[in-house]
Amino acid sequence: MKRPFMKKFIYLFVAVFGLFACSESEDIDIVYPEGSGNEELPLELAVDSVQVFKQMLSGHAEASRLGLQFQFSDIEPTGVYVKPNANLQIEVSLLAGSDYPQLLVGTYSHGDDWNTQPQTYDLHEGMNQIAVNEEGGMLYIRYTADNQPKGEVKVNFKDGWEHSPLYRYKKTSNANWKRMLAKFSDLPTATLVGEKEFLVVSLEKAMEYQDENQDELLKAIDDILKIQGDLSGMDGSEKIHEPIAHKLLLVEYSGSDYYMFAYTHRTAYRKSDAIHYVLDPWAIKNEGWGPWHEIGHMHQMAAWTWSEIVESTVNLYSLAVEKEFGITPSRYNRDNRWEEVRNYLALPDDQRIFNSNQADVWVRLGMFYQLQLAFGKHFLKELHKHIRKTQPVIYSKEDKMRTFMLAACQVSGKDLSGFFQKWGMNFSNSEAVYEEIANLWLLEPDSDISLLTD
Repeated sequence: MKRPFMKKFIYLFVAVFGLFACSESEDIDIVYPEGSGNEELPLELAVDSVQVFKQMLSGHAEASRLGLQFQFSDIEPTGVYVKPNANLQIEVSLLAGSDYPQLLVGTYSHGDDWNTQPQTYDLHEGMNQIAVNEEGGMLYIRYTADNQPKGEVKVNFKDGWEHSPLYRYKKTSNANWKRMLAKFSDLPTATLVGEKEFLVVSLEKAMEYQDENQDELLKAIDDILKIQGDLSGMDGSEKIHEPIAHKLLLVEYSGSDYYMFAYTHRTAYRKSDAIHYVLDPWAIKNEGWGPWHEIGHMHQMAAWTWSEIVESTVNLYSLAVEKEFGITPSRYNRDNRWEEVRNYLALPDDQRIFNSNQADVWVRLGMFYQLQLAFGKHFLKELHKHIRKTQPVIYSKEDKMRTFMLAACQVSGKDLSGFFQKWGMNFSNSEAVYEEIANLWLLEPDSDISLLTD
């Protein structure tokens, strides 16, 4: 089983709550929701009982297209909650295509177990009767296809469900958010939905941060995802480089094992301390290395991420966010990492082994950072795009190293053999790789790239 990327140390970062105010004196429409006792409820506090979903590409298909090691969240939040052991009634009407969606009850990692899984139910035309388990939870719709999604369905939540606090970017006001949190205080979970992400947190934490600016929070996370998507070459220049179709789940995790982590469908943040940093707007923009890092894991490409650099190259995405947010000097400079790089590069040839303990994750990051400094801000973007288009066949760690080395030479237009040898990129078949590089007939760089710092 794959394990999540775990953080045992504490990052300083916080997330942002945003405000989209509307007047308290405006006329309020009333909705009479089925399944909640027909209680009169102001429209702006109510979850839609009828929702329409268009089919999307599956998480697997999108990860394959973009070459990602993890799938984003190919589920859509509904804002509907079901209590444990409820008898849920859902009516489904097919509007286009021939496929039907799945219903998910519960949220990935939203529990004491880091790998908490939702219960999944296949839906069909007409009335669906679902006996919910003893856990209950938020409801999500997964409506995907591995290719050519054409479907559209209408889902009518008829009975056995509850409204829950649901904040929508630029649609919900802070005042109404507070009203939701007070109104639905008997429910355990709250959801905030942005353009590129959705957050699922405990009601307790949502109330703790209710005075923050929710729109500012969601905008900051949108920006992080956009910056990292741009670095990944998701620029729409060709169909294969279209931005990912799915949002990303950021979820509160109530266990004690891990501080925060990234895994398929989500990034997760421990309730006792880490979730703080994705619920405070100022911190996620100014001290948010932790979530930048976890979201970075979601953008790493499988074809050139071998085991020793998983926790190194992820920080290329963090550095990109740090730079775009105008934070100077960079963390690499603040933590004096360049001195560590110089010390490593000064070792005798037989001790400079890139994948050995002589180089920690921060030193290894220096090799990739120097290439970016040498060839400009678009180098990494073009590297992602090149590898995505060439779709190399990968069987081993050595294949991943070869893929990266060849692509770096082809994208930069330079023979980087000397640079890689200086960094100790020597492995079982490295001589064959250096011969492949020589056969590209490229010129060497004009200066020694291994001396570069920012």
